[in-house]
Amino acid sequence: MRKNLTRLSLLFVLCLAWPQVSPAPLIYRPGQGWETSGEGEVEGTSKAQLAKAQKLEKEKNFEQAAVAYRMLVKTWPLSPNAAEAQYRYACCLLEVGEPIKAFKELQKTIESYPDTPYFNEILQKQYEIGNMFLSGERLRVWSIPTFPSMDKTVEIYETVIKNGPYSEIAPLAQMKIGFAREKQKNYKAAVEAYENLIRKYPNSDLVDDAQFQIGFSYMSAARAADYDQTATRRAITAYQDYLTRYPKSEKIEQAQANIDKLRAEQARGLFNIARWYDWKDESTSALIYYNEVIQKYPESDLAKRAKERVEQLNGAPDLGGIETAPAVPEPGDQEEKKTVSSQPADT
Repeated sequence: MRKNLTRLSLLFVLCLAWPQVSPAPLIYRPGQGWETSGEGEVEGTSKAQLAKAQKLEKEKNFEQAAVAYRMLVKTWPLSPNAAEAQYRYACCLLEVGEPIKAFKELQKTIESYPDTPYFNEILQKQYEIGNMFLSGERLRVWSIPTFPSMDKTVEIYETVIKNGPYSEIAPLAQMKIGFAREKQKNYKAAVEAYENLIRKYPNSDLVDDAQFQIGFSYMSAARAADYDQTATRRAITAYQDYLTRYPKSEKIEQAQANIDKLRAEQARGLFNIARWYDWKDESTSALIYYNEVIQKYPESDLAKRAKERVEQLNGAPDLGGIETAPAVPEPGDQEEKKTVSSQPADT
């Protein structure tokens, strides 16, 4: 009997001690995430809750405003005010330095409220978040910055394009996918991105820039592979297409200068092959490549050197090869090259 009375007494005390108030709202704390707090209560209507959140946001109290907007959506998900609250919640997350969370909540706005009047604003903000990561914004794990991710950048831009394939932002996002792939040194994927822009958005003002970038990507690939001749030829072709299609473009001089550099490297490659055969006393093969330099690049300094060596070999077949083996061309052995800017002005 005494034990039962003790239990009843404890139960009575617990009932009295149990809080008779609404659930504590969630509070966002930078670097810590969301946690419960006893401060504040949900207003009686969604309209009043929206006014409260707007007031907090106007005061630049973005953490508390985010909580207020989020509680509105959770309490009144079908309210006419819910779509605006969801959108503003994402905006507040962006203000407190959580771009990935903000991006996800912006996407949730589109998916949960497809008729939202903020659709264009959402696309713009998602695009801007992509630009942040393209510029070096770091991914966060448990609020700790880790490393920039171009894959995540591409994923963001692809989502923007999927959300608004015919929007004004779509070709911009497609262009930035190419830039992200260039930063990864994935030049094949970069070329594909630029080609997709030209194919999908042929009337865009960016098509000439995309064609220029195709040439630049192939040129970068050639440099990365010690001037791979296949990539070099493709770069020259892309730049020649650019000159033909966009003769009034502001980058005409850059394109022509890049073609000249690439052709000089083609000549250097052939000349080095000739020197290699020359060093091995294989005069017949050496003459073939020396003559190719002369025929294809007659105005170059290498053509003059090749012609002199051809005359020596033809006039004195017993002269033998050159004294030292030619070194495989290294970046340091080549004339200094000015890197042409690979990106048009951001828009």
